[in-house]
Amino acid sequence: MGITGDFQKESKYHDQRGRCLHYENGECCDEIISAHSIQNKGQLSLIAENGHVYCLSSDLSTLNKNDGKPQLKKTGVNRASTFYGFCKLHDNQLFEPIDNFPMGEDKKQIALYAYRCVCRELFVKENAVSVLKYAKDHSDITPEMRSFISGTLLGNNIGLSGLNYHKNIYDQALINEDYDDFEFVFFNSTSQCNVQLSGLLYPDFDFEGHFLQEIGRTDLPLDLITFFTAPVENGWAFCLAWHASSNNTCMPLVRSLANKVYNGEKIEDAMLRLSLYCCENHAIRISWWDNLNVDDKNSCLEAMQLMADPINPIPRARS
Repeated sequence: MGITGDFQKESKYHDQRGRCLHYENGECCDEIISAHSIQNKGQLSLIAENGHVYCLSSDLSTLNKNDGKPQLKKTGVNRASTFYGFCKLHDNQLFEPIDNFPMGEDKKQIALYAYRCVCRELFVKENAVSVLKYAKDHSDITPEMRSFISGTLLGNNIGLSGLNYHKNIYDQALINEDYDDFEFVFFNSTSQCNVQLSGLLYPDFDFEGHFLQEIGRTDLPLDLITFFTAPVENGWAFCLAWHASSNNTCMPLVRSLANKVYNGEKIEDAMLRLSLYCCENHAIRISWWDNLNVDDKNSCLEAMQLMADPINPIPRARS
């Protein structure tokens, strides 16, 4: 099969290796399910056409056909944005306030959306670390490739350590039902929604290109922000949410966004750029994408592929 095929096989194994990430996981857990990180009923159904959306795919056949680059692939809503990160009992109980009700200015709802972002990213990062460990010891790789994989593994371990740190904070807040320290800002829209997403970021620069934090540091935990779309009473919203323990970075980030809007930036443009450049967990309306011109499609794909590219640097600021 070769190293590429072995790598994909190992990735698939870990993607389907379920475990419950609920803060009270254990003997009470029942069946591990394919849980949506972008809710099906309130979000995916809003943009689905004939039961399908576009999602970014990096499976082996897609990479082979496109010079190793991920591409958008038509995906059924029952499979879009799913991960085996919760048991049925805990998924249904924990997320009922957001899966069955529109989002409002309710900090419990904000905390649950943010928690799901963190859990999904933790699941993905744990898998990445396991696969990289496997690849590093593969008999067919060259010394140069092993060195590259080792460096990538180091970076992923740093990211995983940070996610575990923040998940512990979120766990304690949910256990204690203490939602006061969750901060957020969201932007409502009544226009047609074309992109749904759920993601997070360790912000290193703000929206104006100013430095926020050094993401290569290992002596201190990095500040983290989550972002997601959600249904609201009259339309939908794009939300930025974080715990107060990350205020030192997240507050200046949000202020820089306010400055951009004050100086003429359209909020929808800023949020779309954030979505494309800093997230790989999207669901996209098929007809909207199909009707974009070739140049716009290529620009969007380049942005989405950037985060998956371990070599090319991320531009510091974008106008």
